[in-house]
Amino acid sequence: MRKLLATAAVLLVVPSLSFGSGFALFETGARSFAMAGAFVAVADDPSAMFWNPAGLAFQNEKGTQVMMGAILIAPAQTFYGEDPYPGEGYTAEQEDQIFFPPHFQFVTPLGERTTFGFAVQIPFGLGTYWADDHAGRFISKRVDLYAYDLTPNLAFKLNENLALGIGADYRISTIDLTRNIPLIDPFSQQVVDVAQIHLYTDGAGNDGWGWHAAFLAKLGKGWSLGVNYRSAITVDYKGYADFYQFGTGNPELDQIVAGTIPFDETIEGSTQIEFPDFWIAGLAWTGERVIISAEWGRMGWSSFQELPLTFDDYPEFDESIPELYEDADQYRLGFEYRASRSVSLQLGTLFDETPQPPSSMTPLLGDGDRTSVTCGLSWIKGGFRLDLGYEYLMMDERSTWDSEGGSLSGYNGHYESSANLAGASMTFTF
Repeated sequence: MRKLLATAAVLLVVPSLSFGSGFALFETGARSFAMAGAFVAVADDPSAMFWNPAGLAFQNEKGTQVMMGAILIAPAQTFYGEDPYPGEGYTAEQEDQIFFPPHFQFVTPLGERTTFGFAVQIPFGLGTYWADDHAGRFISKRVDLYAYDLTPNLAFKLNENLALGIGADYRISTIDLTRNIPLIDPFSQQVVDVAQIHLYTDGAGNDGWGWHAAFLAKLGKGWSLGVNYRSAITVDYKGYADFYQFGTGNPELDQIVAGTIPFDETIEGSTQIEFPDFWIAGLAWTGERVIISAEWGRMGWSSFQELPLTFDDYPEFDESIPELYEDADQYRLGFEYRASRSVSLQLGTLFDETPQPPSSMTPLLGDGDRTSVTCGLSWIKGGFRLDLGYEYLMMDERSTWDSEGGSLSGYNGHYESSANLAGASMTFTF
């Protein structure tokens, strides 16, 4: 029984940390968000801190800028069961959730050719939430994951046409997961819920450092070229697991469970995750009233091939779990039309590949390739700018049986997903 429970803790943490593109958040700055993130070769407002920090060097004449805002994300996902478990005809929908990942950027000139920037961003986040009685509750009922980046940056204007940016990325990550523990009742031979496990981190010691470097080149006749690289970041996690007993209606079984599961202690465990590095490169053309921008990016998920797990009180259960992720590409196209000195309109579209193998799809994350359409509006009055954006995200329907042998968890089916996103940013210039 104790081995079963330790294994249950392993199976809980493994998929939750195996997040894919569905947990990557590239929605920083409502204007760039409304251009589908095709901003690496534009980079002319404070959201350049994420897309291309070299662009800050060309913003010195604007003075000190402060941008703040948030993106509202409302995801929806439906699961359709397949044989052998939970079987054809079974369906489940995620509970309604709304997320508000914020962003903050501060930019100020340090001289004619040097600009300092600082940002607080969430490059990975979100979660999944299923009903307490859904068929996959032994894999996951609820998960929330966030990675917070604190990012200082220096941008240098080498000449009138070329700028470089370089900086550090300090990442703090938190995880919170809940699932049920099953057991076969030896008296009735039926599967019953005997307990709930809550796994969490406190965030304080789950951190890591990375770096980024970028350049932006003005090519003449309105053309610009941008490239940005952000390094992989390794985060060492220390987690805690608490157990809560459910009454089964069978006093003898409840007594056996109470004497086996450590309800009176918190179990500690640890793992290490290497968040992927990524490249983005793009080309843009800026005219008198129009900006057209195209971008390609690649996230280095292939570094995530296995997940090592260590349990302080149960060293016999230490193991390394295969993940087998692949690198994933992104393609973005954005437009902006300046209708007047005060009003601009944006449009965009993107395609984002998933790195997740279908065999690892579970209620924790059923990821697929994503396509989005975006639009937005900007209003400028003096030293104040308001940006509003909207995105409709469509995820390709995807089955665990796309791979030979189906889901490694034994929970087979296909996932249909979509999301509505709305964002707002305010920029103050001093």
